[in-house]
Amino acid sequence: MTDEHYGVTALPELYREWATTGMVANIGTRIVEVAHGKLVLEGNMTGESHGFRTSRGTIIHGGAIATLADEALASVAFTAAEEGETTVTVDLKVDFMRPAQPGRLLARATVRHRTRRLAFCEATVEQDGGPIVAEARAVIAYVKA
Repeated sequence: MTDEHYGVTALPELYREWATTGMVANIGTRIVEVAHGKLVLEGNMTGESHGFRTSRGTIIHGGAIATLADEALASVAFTAAEEGETTVTVDLKVDFMRPAQPGRLLARATVRHRTRRLAFCEATVEQDGGPIVAEARAVIAYVKA
């Protein structure tokens, strides 16, 4: 994390604050890698908190996967934020490829393009050591904090 950009340096501190409450705590999210315009988040999904039983065993609910993707997309946009800005999701599209199993999921996100007020971002969510379970795209707005 040698990037000196405001969003890159501020994001890890924000995650330390959020680690015990809200969605970050619920999903067990932590930053694996962060750089300007790039981010990898880890989410720890349990069958009890994020899943349901099926005839194929316990799978993770799509809403939990979409939440992890949205968190990664808004956070990667934040890596390109200027001081005094925060990020909010304007539009989110998630394509589910296959069911996810309980355990570690990785969301890999990038900023494709940033304008003065918007970031166009994309992410994949993959099962740890396994296939991509979802792909997501979002338009993220920069607003004054």
